[in-house]
Amino acid sequence: MLRKAKAMQLNLIELNDGRAPEGRSIVRDLAFSPEMNVAEMAKRVREYLGVTMEQQLQWRDADFAIERWRSAVAAVGVFVFKDAFRVEEYSGFCLYDESYPLIYINNSTSKTRQIFTLFHELAHLLFHTSGIDTITDEFINALPLNERTIEIVCNRFSAAILVPDVEFAEAIAGTAATMESAETLARHFCVSREVIFRKFLDRSLISRAEYESGVKFWRSQQRPGGSGGGDYYNTQMAYLGADYIRLAFRSFYQNRIDETQLSEYLNIAPKNLGAFETRFGRRAS
Repeated sequence: MLRKAKAMQLNLIELNDGRAPEGRSIVRDLAFSPEMNVAEMAKRVREYLGVTMEQQLQWRDADFAIERWRSAVAAVGVFVFKDAFRVEEYSGFCLYDESYPLIYINNSTSKTRQIFTLFHELAHLLFHTSGIDTITDEFINALPLNERTIEIVCNRFSAAILVPDVEFAEAIAGTAATMESAETLARHFCVSREVIFRKFLDRSLISRAEYESGVKFWRSQQRPGGSGGGDYYNTQMAYLGADYIRLAFRSFYQNRIDETQLSEYLNIAPKNLGAFETRFGRRAS
């Protein structure tokens, strides 16, 4: 997967003629230290992305939310790719680069987990590091102190940007901290139940034993995120993302790449490019 990610970085360089992409770059414009206040960091990143809480709370479900977040991150210079990882324990990773940072997400995990992973990896990029996100956190204690600190902060950042403390406090007012209320709040914010339960734990509303028991139960029931409905075109659209596909087609119509190169960039046979573009156009609209 790391080799594949490196190849995608090379694709992006070629599709941009070796120049740094135009437009805003979050890794160029924002940089943080792991010692920074996580809530302030989350606030500044959300403002940079231009996604308000009002918008987030109107999203209909996690499937819709992951695509909106993915587009928002891509719009500020970070391409987000997906794939079905062969090892389920890994939910994602990122490769830092000044011009072509990218994130890879395990599409076999739930959509709410994918959203959490997206922001965990974005935090790594904002610390100007590459990183890996795993399903469980047991490995963190085995890391050297500096790396352990970064992993903990990345987790806290992901929770802070998705469920800011002020909005969370308003949402839980008069509500008991239970597994049932966690599920309701998770749907409200379009996040995982684990994120809500972690915030319960951080506020001492539940014990660590209750937290670990709830997380273990939910993980045993998790359904995979899927691979695009079993259709190869849908799978490729899910894996590559709309922004990358548009970039490839734009390069083709500007005569900067030929049909054979386009098929290689999209992993679509030349004879099927027309059908793929038609399907993509309908889905994008």
